Amino acid sequence: MKEDEEIPDALKDLDAALRGVRFQPRASLLPEVQGRLRRGESSEGVAPSRRDWLPLRAIAAMLAVGVGVALWVGQRSRAITMDRCCYDLDGGGSTDDGVLVVTRGGQAVRRIAVYEDRDGSRSLTAGDVVRFDRGPELTVGDTTDPGMITTRHCCLDYDGGGPDDDGLLVMGVPPDRVMMVALYEVRPRQPSPHYPLR
Repeated sequence: MKEDEEIPDALKDLDAALRGVRFQPRASLLPEVQGRLRRGESSEGVAPSRRDWLPLRAIAAMLAVGVGVALWVGQRSRAITMDRCCYDLDGGGSTDDGVLVVTRGGQAVRRIAVYEDRDGSRSLTAGDVVRFDRGPELTVGDTTDPGMITTRHCCLDYDGGGPDDDGLLVMGVPPDRVMMVALYEVRPRQPSPHYPLR
């Protein structure tokens, strides 16, 4: 990544953790080396040959890879909350609705809520009315109402995964009933009816 490029929000914690990693010799190393030199010890025959260092280098490389993987796994398992406002999601005619999406690692949906932003904060707050709220399982309310409409919003990063490749599908009855909300990921090689809903 170039120095002037902005780091995606989903990777900021990982970037900060990696930038915070520091390697330095132990505090007693300098006095130990000075003492050996004073006693007349030379490194010849004392220091391991380059060939002897290979296993240590391999171990150090494996440890570095292990730390990187652990940080990546920690990032992927962390809950990400995306709060997007303001749209007309409930069919009421005003762009005063927002959607709150909580995912694990930008993939597994934990919660989706559609709310009416009554206080103008452009985020879900205590003063807002929640029109629809679901957990990880896709749920659909009564879809037999003849006034049912479907709304799609594409393409933004609704799941916190980074790229603007997510769509939002909302079914409801105007002016304020929301019956179903789902996310889908836009996949260019797949026709839109086959996008899996999350």
